[in-house]
Amino acid sequence: MDIENRLRQILKAEAERMKGTPEMRNRILSSISYKGEQKRMKKRLIAGVAAAAIMIPTAGFAGYSYLSDGIFGSQENFVAQGGTKAEYQHVEEKLAQAKRVLNSKEYKEMEALLKEAAGYHAKMAGPDGTLDASRLSEEEKQRYNQLEKELAPYSAKIMAAEESPVDTLTLEESQKLLTFPVRKPTYVPEGYVLRTEVGAVSKDTKERKPVINIYYEKGEEGLGILQQELEDPDDVHLFGTYSNIKEYTLEGFQALYGEKDKRNANGLSLIVPAKGKQSAYHIHVSGPLPKAELEKVALSIVQQ
Repeated sequence: MDIENRLRQILKAEAERMKGTPEMRNRILSSISYKGEQKRMKKRLIAGVAAAAIMIPTAGFAGYSYLSDGIFGSQENFVAQGGTKAEYQHVEEKLAQAKRVLNSKEYKEMEALLKEAAGYHAKMAGPDGTLDASRLSEEEKQRYNQLEKELAPYSAKIMAAEESPVDTLTLEESQKLLTFPVRKPTYVPEGYVLRTEVGAVSKDTKERKPVINIYYEKGEEGLGILQQELEDPDDVHLFGTYSNIKEYTLEGFQALYGEKDKRNANGLSLIVPAKGKQSAYHIHVSGPLPKAELEKVALSIVQQ
């Protein structure tokens, strides 16, 4: 299983940063609920559908051919209805996971239900993005509530599939299984706050080689850092779909840089060669930052 698929199924710790009750965080794609005619719903457009359960930061991962667009039309529509760009990425990841778990018929059925729910959200959204259920008719409210029941079977299947494919480890636990030094950056751009620092390893693999994931946030922006043992020195690539990819040397290290993936993030991979008993590894840094800043972050990890 490749790094993207492993990491997409893990990082339960990320749920700690999601707003909402533990029950909400554990309900996937089925948390649509109406709490009273006069009660305003939270601004987050998808809080009642999926985002409250989405636990995986996407800043360091591959881009997608936006599944979310099939439901919301576009990221702009999502934001206009009260969501955020960061939440749109989380929803996209959850939909990608659902597409892996569900068969074609099931996914189309679930997608249609979510699209219907999104239509109600669009109708409820005010100028400031706040959702107000009083904008729905009684018939629409009943249908809106019914969507939760209809989405429940898909939710259960997705949850069952993500129960335990991957173990999450602390950085200390991960270090015991790796020969390269596991380090956090000594430099991150001002304003970025650490949200996640874990190692991820597939339970079904014979060689337990964790992939290190460190994730920072600044408002809606994310800065993702991956560190992974490099098994094949010739397998040098960026984790994502970038344009204008350039290979060059940075402070003596082989580097790859790509611009603007679908998440509007730039990506940098730095290759650290094997030394003695220390395995070769690469550091991938991704975020909406200029090349020079990504380089500073990566170098602050390796030059310690």
